[in-house]
Amino acid sequence: MLTMTKEVQEKIAQEGIIAVLEMESEQNAVPTAKALLEGGITVIELALRTSAAIPSISLIAKEVPQLYIGIGTIIEPGQAAAVKAQSGVSFGVSPGINPVIVKEAITAGLPFAPGIATPSDIEQAISLGCRVVKFFPAEGMGGLSYLKSINAPYNHLGIKYIPLGGVTPNNLPDYAKFDRILAIGGSWIANKELIKAQDWKEITKRAREAKEIWNANRG
Repeated sequence: MLTMTKEVQEKIAQEGIIAVLEMESEQNAVPTAKALLEGGITVIELALRTSAAIPSISLIAKEVPQLYIGIGTIIEPGQAAAVKAQSGVSFGVSPGINPVIVKEAITAGLPFAPGIATPSDIEQAISLGCRVVKFFPAEGMGGLSYLKSINAPYNHLGIKYIPLGGVTPNNLPDYAKFDRILAIGGSWIANKELIKAQDWKEITKRAREAKEIWNANRG
């Protein structure tokens, strides 16, 4: 069984940019979501790193239903099922690959992309039915050239990658041109500092810029 449905893959691929968010206060969830939407971004990955994460999911799903919500940092037993039970959640992501978590996501019916950083990670993902994976930390591991190298033995399998970690407007064009990349995850678009400062205009500006760069280079 594949862990990521065709429908979810197509939606993510269509948009290209996933805004990665860490919410320290649920009061900022809806304004952040609206600022991203105004800038043209409709897919988010909301990290389960704070107590505000779960309340933020509910608020965004209710107030900004146009957004396609993914949940990141699913690393503990039980989280996949808990996330699946949240209204409005479409997929889950983890920073690494843990067979227990992947199997829980499958059981819960949560479309899921585990994180990979090495060929061994990729092979473990393949064995678990994963054909969409998160490449993390992208730049820390060597960036696009490294990804192309480790993908080479598995290229015929059609694995798709979502790079996250160090992706910026400067290197985004190169990532966009590599056809094995499904989409990129961008934490710079609405980082913690911008959200805390409630700088919605800057978030919208960065969202729009990211989408423009992606669309101009994707072909």
